[in-house]
Amino acid sequence: MVNSIRNTNGPIEQQASTPQDPQVKAPKKYRPRRVFTASCKARLLADYEACPTPAERGAFLRREGLYYSSISTWRKELSAGSGGSGKGKQATTRSDHLARENAQLRKKLAHAEAIIDLQKKVSTLFGLSVHSPGNSEEI
Repeated sequence: MVNSIRNTNGPIEQQASTPQDPQVKAPKKYRPRRVFTASCKARLLADYEACPTPAERGAFLRREGLYYSSISTWRKELSAGSGGSGKGKQATTRSDHLARENAQLRKKLAHAEAIIDLQKKVSTLFGLSVHSPGNSEEI
């Protein structure tokens, strides 16, 4: 049975009781990404390593909905002693990058200062006067 409402502007509009077009798919609702605590990661690693055969390990990964890459990443985190939070690694990488950039800039500054000192010595050797940018006098 179709419920219809007469619109004053013209054609009849059907209410929501009619089925939707089968070619139009509803958007998928995704689950939020899982976040594992350090204790959960340690428990999952212990359970994974307790499996004696590769087939049992694969079954464990499928049952828990995990990938081997997660297990290997967690192993590296555990051996590094970071406690399981990936943010420490990212912060360390950023600070290392900034320290390298700072060292490079200091080296460039020292090089530029050495060139300026050399130019001053050469100009005094040949008897040329060095003009500062604010000095508008001509020789």
